Amino acid sequence: MLTVRVDDELTRSLDREAERRRTSRSEVVREILTEGLTGRRSGFDLEQEARRQSLLVGERDSEREALDFIEAAADTRGWT
Repeated sequence: MLTVRVDDELTRSLDREAERRRTSRSEVVREILTEGLTGRRSGFDLEQEARRQSLLVGERDSEREALDFIEAAADTRGWT
């Protein structure tokens, strides 16, 4: 167990974030500390998130048109 004193403004911010995430203040603090100390979010898989976002973007017609244009215009000569 750890006790930390914070000012009222930070407490309100923490309350809002906990409400936004629909979790407890303690869980928010644990996640923030984990991210700050390890450089990554607890339970967060960056590769999986990148894949998820890529699939979402790939479903958009505008993105598909842009990707088709890039593939058609790209000079890939000499690539291995």
